[in-house]
Amino acid sequence: MRKLTSIVSAVVLTLALIVMGTGCAAPETLVKEVTVGNKNFTEEYIVGQLMKQLLEDRGFKVNLVSDLSSMALREGMEAGDIDICADYTGTAWMVHLSHEYEPGVDNNELYRLVKEEEEGKGFIWLNPMWNNNTYALASWPEFVERYDLKTLSDLAALYRENKGKIKTFVDFEFFPRPDGLPALEKHYDFKVDEGFLMTGTAGASLMGLENHDCEVAMVFGTDAAIAKHGWHVYTDDKSFFPPYDLTPYVRKEVLDKYPEIEEILNELVATLPGRGESATSEIVSECQKAWQELNAKVDIEKMEPDEAAHEYLVERSLIKE
Repeated sequence: MRKLTSIVSAVVLTLALIVMGTGCAAPETLVKEVTVGNKNFTEEYIVGQLMKQLLEDRGFKVNLVSDLSSMALREGMEAGDIDICADYTGTAWMVHLSHEYEPGVDNNELYRLVKEEEEGKGFIWLNPMWNNNTYALASWPEFVERYDLKTLSDLAALYRENKGKIKTFVDFEFFPRPDGLPALEKHYDFKVDEGFLMTGTAGASLMGLENHDCEVAMVFGTDAAIAKHGWHVYTDDKSFFPPYDLTPYVRKEVLDKYPEIEEILNELVATLPGRGESATSEIVSECQKAWQELNAKVDIEKMEPDEAAHEYLVERSLIKE
């Protein structure tokens, strides 16, 4: 009798252990896991951390693959090694989708074109951030106020009035590009006098403007130096430069599996001016300023990208301290 009792007890204990083991393993199968990728410069480090930390707060296990080139990031998305990233509409249109550059396409139209074509390739572009991190021209505020300037059309009129004799600094690479200086001059009908034009390697134009060696300099739309010095960035009122609006996008099969990702990342976009709705020149300018300030946290205040992202998310009540 004792032997039978012992056998029954052993069987019951074994079954209990099996049930307990199954119960412990069950949560493993419920883990929501995604891979986020980002490129190898400040703005991309920050946006990678913003998406990673927000998704983790909402219950996802997130693997972050960082420091990628544009092509490596795209190849990772196409291969299925990366599920989510944020890229620029101009990069997608001209590099990934191989379209030729044509001046005159505004932010809303280029986003629409990219979104529609990318969906056919299995990528879903979510709401855009409208930060337009493209080439731009900038000046110190006192120069802008002296001549009552706001747009590139205003600046072009000043060049014509002064026969191009305005000290101007651009990078070497700004010449051969289809969206470079000669094409810009043609589009806005002005010409910089050769004797007043300075050129240098990447970043030289920023130093030139900082040191007051010039009155107009080539910048990128979200350069931290713009926020640091309060420079005025001229509005591209004739849509010459191709828009480069940072936009999260997701592989369709991942979004089908986890549809809540769209709402989560659109919630992030909604913290920026415009809230992901249609762009205006004012919204683009405000979004550029927001990203100038974010980039300055890293490039000027020397915060780590994960710290800058965490501070941003906490301040906007997207995650808790």
